[in-house]
Amino acid sequence: MAGIEEAVWCDGCGVEITWSPLIEGKRRYCCLDCQRGNPCRCGERMETEEERRETKAATTDLPGGLPS
Repeated sequence: MAGIEEAVWCDGCGVEITWSPLIEGKRRYCCLDCQRGNPCRCGERMETEEERRETKAATTDLPGGLPS
């Protein structure tokens, strides 16, 4: 039976990390800004990427798919 990987959350901003995190001791960070205690924009970038994927999926579901 295949195991389900646990989600990894940034100890700085709380965003779910779906890439290799920066690790410092037992803490995991999504980016260098979070590791340094600064505000980051990773959550905003992830939302933008999700919107792009949803738009692309909706477009490809249309008859004829994406225009060439």
